[in-house]
Amino acid sequence: MGRGGTAPKDDQRLMDYVSVHAEPRGISVAGARFSPFKELSFRWKAPLNSVSFYASDYMADAPDEPLRQFVQGAWGYMYGRRGRFGEAYVNYIRSDEFVLKKRPLYINRSRNITYNTAGAERDICDAVQRLLDHGLLHDSDIDNTFFSWTAKPNYTRLGYCSQVMRLVAISRVMDSGRVPERAFDYVVYHECLHLRQGYRPFDSRPHDAEFRAGLRLFPGWREAEGDLARIPGMRRRDAAEALR
Repeated sequence: MGRGGTAPKDDQRLMDYVSVHAEPRGISVAGARFSPFKELSFRWKAPLNSVSFYASDYMADAPDEPLRQFVQGAWGYMYGRRGRFGEAYVNYIRSDEFVLKKRPLYINRSRNITYNTAGAERDICDAVQRLLDHGLLHDSDIDNTFFSWTAKPNYTRLGYCSQVMRLVAISRVMDSGRVPERAFDYVVYHECLHLRQGYRPFDSRPHDAEFRAGLRLFPGWREAEGDLARIPGMRRRDAAEALR
């Protein structure tokens, strides 16, 4: 078995797809390997006219066409063009089959989650239900989603959403009666809007105009952001950057 529990034949399959792009350009493939990255990602080394390619082992058992399109998109990023990831790849990653199969491994690799929605003073599910009751969220937004508190308070990331694995983690900082319920709900809403966006391959600008417009639908959003800035130990600039 190779690294990350992948068989050598899986690595060979990956190398074959990388070679399709490399060899016509006079680039040799020094190696290709599935690796146990926490996130769905890829890395490469390209000294002179050779390349070594490392892909997340979440893709090791992917069907041929999604894997081929993954490599094709990655190649675009590697060599200065925006990667184009095909429909078969995107549909595969968005499928419940992929999420249910790979999310346990992702959770196992996550170091700062409690596996619980119930905190000492608040329950994330209560916030989700309030958002549903007010029509800010729909059942489809949160379908097949894993919610959890972080194990330790995190001021630099009050909320986190993995669109790939449909996982939302809320910082333990928010599990306090000193934080207004409005601010708590706003953080949960922010992360659930990322779920609504859905997986967008390697998108570096998730807070686009459409996303910001969605945030403004939250009643009292300005006040909620002010609440976050007044959390002990939190500065206004930090609060704005801590929602991702």
